[in-house]
Amino acid sequence: MELPFWKAIFRKETNPVKEIFLFLKKTALFEGLPNKHIREVARLVHKRTYHPGEIIFRQGQKGAGLFLILKGNVEINSTKEGVTLKLAYLDEGSFFGELSLFSEEPRTATATSKEESILLGFFQPELETLIQTKPRTGNAILLAFTKVITKRLIGTNQLLESAYFRGRKKKEEI
Repeated sequence: MELPFWKAIFRKETNPVKEIFLFLKKTALFEGLPNKHIREVARLVHKRTYHPGEIIFRQGQKGAGLFLILKGNVEINSTKEGVTLKLAYLDEGSFFGELSLFSEEPRTATATSKEESILLGFFQPELETLIQTKPRTGNAILLAFTKVITKRLIGTNQLLESAYFRGRKKKEEI
C-alpha cells in the first residue's frame, strides 16, 4: 500500500533516537550495556552542531556534563601561565568531560571543535533523572562511567609515574 502524498512529504527519513541509540551502542562508554539502558540515554541526550573553531567549553567554567562526538573532531587544550598544552585530539565515537557529571568543579581544559562537529551532550540533570526514575538503568550507567573513569585514572597515574622516573634518572645523570 502506497502512502498518501502528504505523508510521504513529511515522513522523517531517520528516527533520531534510533540513530543516537546505534551510535551510543558502539561507543566504549556504553559498550556491553543492555539495549534498554542505552535507549533510555538516547532519549535524554542533547544533539548540537558546532562550527569549526567554536568553543564547546572553556577551562575554568563550571562543568555540567559530558560530550560524545557523533561526527567531527574536537581538540582539548589546557593553558597555564601563558603556555598551552594540547592534551587530546578526539574524533568520532570519543567522549570527554565525563568528570563533570559527578562534580561541578571548574573544567580543567578547553574543548574546541576543529571542524563542523555534531556532539551529544549528557548532563547532570539527565543522569539524576535516570537514577531517580529508572534506578536499574541509572546504576548501570554509573557503573559503566566508573569503569571508564577508573581506566583513564590508571593511565594518568602511569604517565605521571613514568615522567617522575625519567626526570629522576636525568638528575642522576647530571
